[in-house]
Amino acid sequence: MNDESSPIARLRDYLGKSWEAEARPFYLLVDDQKRVRDAQGQAAHYGFSGLEPGQALTQQLLFLEGAELTLGKQLRLPILSLPNGRYAQVHAVRLKNGWGLAFSDATEQHSLRLHHQQTAHDLALAQRELEQRHQALQEAMQARERFIARMSHEFRTPLSSILGYADLAREDLDDKARLQHDIQAIARGANYLLSLVDNLLDHAVLEHGELSLHPSACDLQLLVQELEQLFQPAAAQKGLSLAWWIDGDIPARLWLDETRLRQILVNLIGNAIKFTKEGGITVTLEWRQGRLKVGVEDTGPGIAPEEQRQLFQPFGRGAGGGATSGAGLGLSICRELVERMEGEISLQSRRGEGTTVAFEIAAPERRAAGAARPDLRGRKVMLIEPDPDNRELLRLFLESAGARLSVPENQNQAFERFPSDLELAVVGLLQEPHHRLLLRRFKGAGYGGPVVAVGTQDDAQLQKKVLRDGYADLLVRPLRRSELIERLTAVV
Repeated sequence: MNDESSPIARLRDYLGKSWEAEARPFYLLVDDQKRVRDAQGQAAHYGFSGLEPGQALTQQLLFLEGAELTLGKQLRLPILSLPNGRYAQVHAVRLKNGWGLAFSDATEQHSLRLHHQQTAHDLALAQRELEQRHQALQEAMQARERFIARMSHEFRTPLSSILGYADLAREDLDDKARLQHDIQAIARGANYLLSLVDNLLDHAVLEHGELSLHPSACDLQLLVQELEQLFQPAAAQKGLSLAWWIDGDIPARLWLDETRLRQILVNLIGNAIKFTKEGGITVTLEWRQGRLKVGVEDTGPGIAPEEQRQLFQPFGRGAGGGATSGAGLGLSICRELVERMEGEISLQSRRGEGTTVAFEIAAPERRAAGAARPDLRGRKVMLIEPDPDNRELLRLFLESAGARLSVPENQNQAFERFPSDLELAVVGLLQEPHHRLLLRRFKGAGYGGPVVAVGTQDDAQLQKKVLRDGYADLLVRPLRRSELIERLTAVV
């Protein structure tokens, strides 16, 4: 059994050499003053090359300072970082006069330990991030639930007004004064409902796409008159004043997206009237060096500082019934629109002292070639609109602009008697690929003039797609007469 040539002996010899190659053992004896008594093994690997008996190793063996062991006791030290950059596992034993030390290479162990520590750290971070995301998701779901409940109330308010005054209008057909009052109330409710829908649609577009702008020449005076007519009855009903201060230096026409500017002002003025109980609202408009500055100031309850941080976040609103109550999207949409119009928005408010929301946007002057309002006088226009009510409304708009109209009830009728002198086509946009097929039918009929699409969805991707297909422009419902005529005039 003691035969050195036996398989066990050979295995022990092989494993011993393999272990020595990996562990690089080094043995060191020192006295109590840390002076070398004897050394054997791969000293150079641990930075101990050239050792001589009696050589002091005080600095190299600082890890033994404070170690208290009784004679014969062993100490396994943690993995040590040595001065030469190596990592070693050290076993120490207390001798009668000094220490016996055994070094083995621990570089791989150290790397594995670091890897495990990093993995554990990453897992902890991932767990914490997952918990934070879960918490954020929970809060977002709760916010949306509250939002849906609020929107249900917000939609019911104007709808109740519209339906109620529509019933009254049927009864007041013979009383022009009362009928006019009913129609104005219906218009106010419809405009408020439209602002809610605009906010919802714009929020969805901003989450999943790119909201598009359609700048055109804007008559700010006409826009102010329209907004005053819209909001004055609501302010008067609450006993509030609605004052407008307009800088006399504002040019007659500014180049901006009038629809988006109107949307911003409807949100801000509507909020101010809604949450102001006494006093009034002042709207200020100034223009300097191609920038339009607007301020909406109210004498409402104001907003506490801690509530203002969430004002311009989706679904965020104040807890005290301030300007951010309600649907919780208006100010968020306003911020997005202002930023896309190369501007910025701010709010100043204190509890009991009212609120002022101010914004500034790019609005260069647009010099008109003439003073005449844009029209389509004498232009031959074909209108193809599948919805009869929208078809009739667009017909009235186009006729009032002087267009010579061809209004077929459907596409087949349109191409049965195709007008040879056609100068402009306006079509209600259908789903793909129908709108591309419609363009082909126009080309097949020999018409190469502009075709303008009218749709219900407004985003940059759709705009690019429609223009790429060959349409001259994309108009989005609901359409206002002034915008419709100006956009159509620009393409003929």
